Amino acid sequence: MDTDVSLAMSMETVDDIVFDGSGSGTPRELWQTKHHVGRRGSLGDASPDVWKTIHNWIETSDGAECVLFSTATSPADSAASLLSAGRNADAVRRAQEKLEAVAKACGNEASKEYYEEFLKLAVKARYELLSRITVIDQAAASDDITAQLMLAVRKTVPQNRRTPLIERLRGWWHGRAMTHLTLVADQHSDTIELEEVEEQLHHIAQTLRDDNLPLDFGDMKMPTEGEVAEDDRVFVAQLKLIMLHHERIRLAVLDHNRAFLQRSRWQREKLLAVTELADYDRRLVEEWRRLFIPAEEPTETETVDEVERRRAALRLFMALGDRSLPEIRRELRSGYIPIGSMHILADRLTIGWHPDWVTLLRERVAEARETA
Repeated sequence: MDTDVSLAMSMETVDDIVFDGSGSGTPRELWQTKHHVGRRGSLGDASPDVWKTIHNWIETSDGAECVLFSTATSPADSAASLLSAGRNADAVRRAQEKLEAVAKACGNEASKEYYEEFLKLAVKARYELLSRITVIDQAAASDDITAQLMLAVRKTVPQNRRTPLIERLRGWWHGRAMTHLTLVADQHSDTIELEEVEEQLHHIAQTLRDDNLPLDFGDMKMPTEGEVAEDDRVFVAQLKLIMLHHERIRLAVLDHNRAFLQRSRWQREKLLAVTELADYDRRLVEEWRRLFIPAEEPTETETVDEVERRRAALRLFMALGDRSLPEIRRELRSGYIPIGSMHILADRLTIGWHPDWVTLLRERVAEARETA
């Protein structure tokens, strides 16, 4: 990203990873990745990782640059160490001599085929192949990548927001990689463009500004009818009191769950100020009061049928969806955080939809007090 304007990559095609910077579809770089778990491994001159990789590139490289990227270590003065970045022609020749000696000795029977294919190449062709190979050893294992990413994004966001940025970038990358691998497995052409990574990085960084927050649960699946039917949470009982349609209750459960998980994640990642969430809930309670507190005192002789009371409450609840409820931050555009947070408040029995919700849910109020 520091040097290339355009770059495309694919995985599990010609090689483990393939880079193409020209847009022509012709590989510019072929990468073999060797990730060892539980042991660091060694890239010695007889290493199967080295010889299997060379064998693959004899068949597939076709003039492309080749990179062996491994968590293993290249021993001092080994062919792999001589093929590190920044080597000169003499280092390549010395690496060639070492590999030729191993191949001619044929010490590892399992690599016999690889030795034979290497020696079939003319001496000049062996040098040409090795001159295109770069070995990057002691690469970060999967558990250590986060620390390197923290350094890579230090210019993008303040220090306290780098971990949330990296977690979301890795989450996006995982999904994009899975989509890519599925398309490749189905014989469809697909590449991951450098621009996609840049755009995602900038998008996430924008959501981590002081006037915004990242959204992570917008694509959460709708709960099933069975799940909602068995849901005995207070906010669901509140909605049933006003005879809300069961499909709308499903939507409300989705909004509640998304808002609950998102708020929890913001708190866990310390993206909110200490009192910010409490202040936001107070603003939502004020919105509820403006709509649900009666405009006039009822008369002593006034009697309203219970069904009509519930219908009136339902109309008010539906009107709530037409109001422009405040988001917790000025630039946030969620749609579900305000109404989902309302359901969280209803679940706490801080607000209610039916005019007699406290009386009708007396038992749940007692449960809440006992829990508190």
